[in-house]
Amino acid sequence: MARDLNMDGNHISYLRAPEQNHHAAAKGYADTKLSLLGGDMQGGIRMAGNRISHLGEPVQSNDAVRLSSANEFCMKRDGTSWMRGSLHAGGFQVIRVGDPHDEQDAVNLRTLQASEAMFYNKQPWQPTQQSAMR
Repeated sequence: MARDLNMDGNHISYLRAPEQNHHAAAKGYADTKLSLLGGDMQGGIRMAGNRISHLGEPVQSNDAVRLSSANEFCMKRDGTSWMRGSLHAGGFQVIRVGDPHDEQDAVNLRTLQASEAMFYNKQPWQPTQQSAMR
């Protein structure tokens, strides 16, 4: 065939199961390969540089999220977004806290002890070998 086949609204029926990638497939065959109504994927999908679009809002903890949702609800490592809740460290330390510059900044132990020493006229804090290694 050298030209398109115009079916003029008619159907092609009784197709065999395809054997090659370029073979036509019946709707029933295609429906068994990837259901559009849900189901379980088996194997990976190579996106080959393509994007997944039109995602809904995440409901489950393992749902994919849109970049706009991640930007709105996640704190960025570069500090370009604000925290909107408490920071729960789960028993871990918050380390390498810099010296405060503003009234609302977190205070590290060195600054706290230097302020305390000035207030009580004590010796300022000296780092131990363990704290100096952090």
